[in-house]
Formats: sequence, C-alpha cells, structure tokens
Amino acid sequence: MLATVLTVFGGLSMPLLAPVPREAAADPTARGFMGITVTNGTLTISDVYANLPAAKAGLKSGDQIVRVGTLQPTDFDQVVAHVMSFRPGAALEIEVQRGGERKTVKLKLTARPPDADRGVPYPVEPFPEP
Repeated sequence: MLATVLTVFGGLSMPLLAPVPREAAADPTARGFMGITVTNGTLTISDVYANLPAAKAGLKSGDQIVRVGTLQPTDFDQVVAHVMSFRPGAALEIEVQRGGERKTVKLKLTARPPDADRGVPYPVEPFPEP
C-alpha cells in the first residue's frame, strides 16, 4: 500500500489523510416517529416495527396506550399528532396497560419515514376544539 507523507519543517513527517465528509445536516422539518400501528378505533397496539424506538423500548402488540408524555389520549390521531410535534432524538415517556399492570417505558424518537403519511390526512389537531 502506498501512502503519501508530508514532511513538515523540522523533519517531522505525518501521513496525508483523506478529507472526512461532513455529517448530513439534520432535516429541520423532520417529525418524531416511534414505530407502531394500532387496531382501528382503539389505542391498542397491533404492530410494533422491529428495530424502531417502540420495539427497542419493549412495547408489544396488545399493549393499550394510556399516556404519551403528558397527553392522556382518547384516540390514536392524538397520539400521532403529539409524537409528530417532537423532533427525532427527543426522549418520550409512554405508559401502557399490559394485562393487569401498567408499564412505563422511555424511548428516543426517530425520524418519521416519508411513506408513513401516505393516505393519512395529517397533521391532525392534537386536541378537539371547544
């Protein structure tokens, strides 16, 4: 392997290194995502997507959402709107009912994938207007 070496004044030499690419800039419009779907019309988790925040935090299919952060939702649209109000990387506490006990987990949100909104009229108002 051939390496190029730079000789500096005083006889010091050091290898020339390739430039390190900058990290991609954070998307200023990115919204939070935890990686679950629910049974229609309920707050019961039907699917937890592997390798996403909800799965890493230990949420399971059949868990019923009781609280998301400070929100005590009455429908899943409220959950989605609330989670989307946070940026990726934000820590969020989720409380669920599992069987006869309540379980609280903390997860770190990821960026919402672009295809997650296909056919869904979001953003949704997080709370009903009076």
